[in-house]
Amino acid sequence: MAEKNVTLFVGNGVNRADKTAISWDDLLKEISNEDTKLISDELGMTLRYEYIDTVAEERSIKIKRAVAERTQEKAKEIIGKLNSVHRQIMELPIKTIFTTNYDYSLELSVDKRFVPVQTTKERVYSFYRKQRIADKAIYHIHGECRYPNSICLGFEHYAGMLEKMRSRLVKSTETPDKTSKFHLHDVLTGIEQADEAWYYDFFRNNIIFLGFGVDPSEEDVWWLITYRRKLKEQYPNLIRNRLIYIDTTPIGKRTKADEAKEKVLNAMDVEIHRTEGRTYREKYQNAIAFLKEITTAEEQRNV
Repeated sequence: MAEKNVTLFVGNGVNRADKTAISWDDLLKEISNEDTKLISDELGMTLRYEYIDTVAEERSIKIKRAVAERTQEKAKEIIGKLNSVHRQIMELPIKTIFTTNYDYSLELSVDKRFVPVQTTKERVYSFYRKQRIADKAIYHIHGECRYPNSICLGFEHYAGMLEKMRSRLVKSTETPDKTSKFHLHDVLTGIEQADEAWYYDFFRNNIIFLGFGVDPSEEDVWWLITYRRKLKEQYPNLIRNRLIYIDTTPIGKRTKADEAKEKVLNAMDVEIHRTEGRTYREKYQNAIAFLKEITTAEEQRNV
């Protein structure tokens, strides 16, 4: 698994290794009233956001701005206290990182003076939104706190993003020799060139999920996983990459929902790797060791 063929997908779970972490659920609760705090966690983040957007005084973009402002405030509080997991992730021989986190904890773990720059003309969606630091490209696929409009919250945002992504990948094309089928097929067979949109990696790079809960509300990611599985059935010689989900839930905290989710992931051709450990910190340290092992071993084979 050579570094150039590996994409690390980082979720908010990596922050659980440190009590100073930024929790998106907590952020939503902080900016809502007592009534919205009573909404069950089982509803998922997207439905809670929609409820807040409906009943709270603050609406839509104001909520996103509040989330962005609070995120940046908490980021300032934890500069210098970032857990070693962030730094160890950035030290891995992996050049491309996707993150659903709006903050810049990964970047700040490398350089405390890091200042994000605008790298895309996108205002709402985040197909090309990335920050570069050291030798890595960090794609903030669900937006970033410096640009509140880009923060992906609510069904409207998810639906719009999924619509654009799907229409691009399955767009029909036609060539004189009739070899063309549809855009993604043509990209994978070399007929067409892909641009730098992050979603292409789900069909050609090995994706490793770390600290990403794959909540049912993450419609864009679930669609990519399920669509890839269907394409692999149809074109087994075309889809050869691997998707690996690292389980970082400590012993004793696994739920029936966790088991059901992993069963579905496995059915969707996602490999499950379990790490040892009784605490989040232990689990993530072992996850980092696993990442070092598989990337280093493949690196040596390619020398």
